[in-house]
Amino acid sequence: MKIKQLVFKGFFIGVLTILVGVVLCTLIIAQVKSADFVNTFTSFRREGNLWMLLALGTLPNLGVFFLLLQKNKEYTARGVVLATLLAAFIAYAIYFL
Repeated sequence: MKIKQLVFKGFFIGVLTILVGVVLCTLIIAQVKSADFVNTFTSFRREGNLWMLLALGTLPNLGVFFLLLQKNKEYTARGVVLATLLAAFIAYAIYFL
């Protein structure tokens, strides 16, 4: 595979992992608060704390990154890092705007 394809594959994996991480964090917080998923997500959005969920949702990318490095897939791991950086910039923008 070409290098660009491997990086894009890693980026796609990173974005999917972030989405799964956001959903898992929301479910865990909803379980702790004894609320449902929609109300918890809506309350985070209403209070302007959506950046927190996004930042917490990027944590599973750390595990994916090291797993890819163990399998000697460095370029795919670079794509995961790019997805994480994009999420960090989006969370930064949400926080300050």
